[in-house]
Amino acid sequence: SQKLDNAHCNLIFIFRACFYNGLTKLLEATSLVAEMQEELLTLGPQIEQKSKEIEELVEKLHRDSLVVEQVRTLVKQDEEIMAEETKVVEEYARQATEELNAVLPALEKALAALDALDKAHIAELRVYTHPPPLVLTVMNAVCILLQKKPSWATTKLLLADAGFLKKLVTLDKDNLPEKVFLQLKRYVRSPDFSPSKVGLVSIACCSMCHWILALDHYHEVQKLMKPKQIRVTEAQEVLRLAHQKLDEKQRSLALIEEHEQNLEASYQESIAQKEMLATRKQLATQRLHRASVLSTALADEMERWKESVNNLDERLQGIMGDALVSAACIIYSGVLSAEYRQQLINECLRLCNENIIPVSPNYSLITAMTEKNEVSKWQNEGLPLDQYSIENAILVKKGQRWPLLIDPQKQAYKWICQMEGDRLRQIHASDTNYLRTLENAMRIGDSILLQGLAETLDSNLKPILRKEIYSRGGKDFIRIGDAEIEYNHNFR
Repeated sequence: SQKLDNAHCNLIFIFRACFYNGLTKLLEATSLVAEMQEELLTLGPQIEQKSKEIEELVEKLHRDSLVVEQVRTLVKQDEEIMAEETKVVEEYARQATEELNAVLPALEKALAALDALDKAHIAELRVYTHPPPLVLTVMNAVCILLQKKPSWATTKLLLADAGFLKKLVTLDKDNLPEKVFLQLKRYVRSPDFSPSKVGLVSIACCSMCHWILALDHYHEVQKLMKPKQIRVTEAQEVLRLAHQKLDEKQRSLALIEEHEQNLEASYQESIAQKEMLATRKQLATQRLHRASVLSTALADEMERWKESVNNLDERLQGIMGDALVSAACIIYSGVLSAEYRQQLINECLRLCNENIIPVSPNYSLITAMTEKNEVSKWQNEGLPLDQYSIENAILVKKGQRWPLLIDPQKQAYKWICQMEGDRLRQIHASDTNYLRTLENAMRIGDSILLQGLAETLDSNLKPILRKEIYSRGGKDFIRIGDAEIEYNHNFR
């Protein structure tokens, strides 16, 4: 009775859960219809507003893109002009620098010659009381470059200075007064003032002559280059200011382009939002349509399911008494006629009422132990339509022991063959190897229909009929004679 109570209670709970879930889904669909209708009312104005925003953004993007293109064109023109002007100034500066640098090697060579002089060369000059004219001319020119009075007395004082040669080498050639070079002209323009001629008289004066001529040449070139350098500096300053203005224009262009990009991003974002809203509207419309169709189509089913849930709740209230009465019927009514079966039910119902055990109103074994679709399935498989046959089928399907069927009209035989189908194995008690077929069916979970039983049963069948099943190592077994058979619970 307890096993039957639990199994039947679980089955009713499953059915009730199915109907209750269906009702819940229908109520959710009804609730969703209202929510989706409200959502659709909200989405329409949102999409319209977003469309207006997109139109405004498109118009603004068009206007701003024209401005950006104009500014970009102007900046590009300025960049091209600036690049050309910069190229011209740099070329002019390069030429001036090259012209000035062209005289430096000669000066550097003269300085190297001065460095090559030693005290002996200087001492050679100091011994003169009345120096040769070329020596005097060279040394007077040296005195003028050192901004001293040109005389031999001054020369001897200079030659007596240990740092004389160093003064010549380190002379600040770029900052000598113009009057120095004007005085120097009277010497350097002399035809005899040449290193080749002076070298015949004095090695030291020859090196100094080279140095004086190089300085004079450097000064002349520098005089020509100075205006050019001034113009280069002025042009570079103009270019610097122009570059500043160009940089400002480029920064302004970058800001305008960034603004345009932000507008473009806003436009794309608005498009995406509009598409999202349109998708939501489409989905909401589709869901609303499906929910409406579902609610309309299952409106009648809702009432039926409510009624089914209520009926199942009533059955759950009487499940204990139903199980007790059904267990008594399954155990004791197998051999009883329809009249005696009803008497057994009536007596069980009376006992339940006396002991205040709840029983479903209008109890019957068929309604308590089966569902309509289950009975219909049995009848489609060949079960006769009468109540007595349906009760017999319940005894076969719900009983805890294997049924013994007395079936002279082959009604049960036809039903079992069609119900079990290909998994049914038919054997006869007179077969010599029927036990082997029976053992194989228990191993693989097939169904067995054993026919032609005598009044006295084979002792090997008793463990099967009593279901003497035991477990070992997580598996179930049954012993038939000396053989131990692994038991499959799908066996029938």
